[in-house]
Amino acid sequence: MWTPNQSISDGKYIIQDVLGEGGFGITYSAIETSTEQLVAIKTLNGKRQRAKDFPKQQERFVNEAFNLRAFSHPHVVKVHKMIQEDGLWGMVMEFIDGVDLNDYVDEYGQLSENDALLYIDQIGQALEYIHQQDGMIHRDIKPHNIVLRRGKKETILVDFGLACKIDKLTTRDGRTPGYAPPEQYHPDEKLGLYTDVYALATTLYYLLTADGLKEKNEYVHESIIRKYGSLP
Repeated sequence: MWTPNQSISDGKYIIQDVLGEGGFGITYSAIETSTEQLVAIKTLNGKRQRAKDFPKQQERFVNEAFNLRAFSHPHVVKVHKMIQEDGLWGMVMEFIDGVDLNDYVDEYGQLSENDALLYIDQIGQALEYIHQQDGMIHRDIKPHNIVLRRGKKETILVDFGLACKIDKLTTRDGRTPGYAPPEQYHPDEKLGLYTDVYALATTLYYLLTADGLKEKNEYVHESIIRKYGSLP
């Protein structure tokens, strides 16, 4: 794991702090020494680094970066470049000064209808753009992966660790309780662009209510159990 004040990539970046960690990656804030600007650098988290299939995990991470570098949309996080530090790849991205919508709702409560619809429309535009890239789907739409810029009514979609082209889909990762649709719970069900749309709709529900996801998730699980006999 990288630590504060650690120099990486031959002194090009100085690690500042951990911005967040998920099931796949960990993201740090860092100073780019040539410009003295803040950037975000994402790499595999400790669990993935210790995994027996680490090379495969890292290949998947690099593919995420290649996908993101090809994207150009105002509501999709921008990737600047890739770096290496002791054989570990890092994704250098724009630093977004803000808070994800999950934390925002936790602190301030449910959003107004106007704000909720505005942010969902912005992310909907981002998803429409992503879906046009040879059938790419995000697979992990949720308030945690939508960052609201500080002082602006502008949201950015982040964390493309599970993004994949539909025709190359091999796993059913990204089943966040309350947001993942039923088809992500069973290998026999086909995923599609609608998978992201469902998750976006549940995100809107949460933004407007700030509750109810536990009950909704239980309903989804019950419907899966009725169809398949058990959760996979």
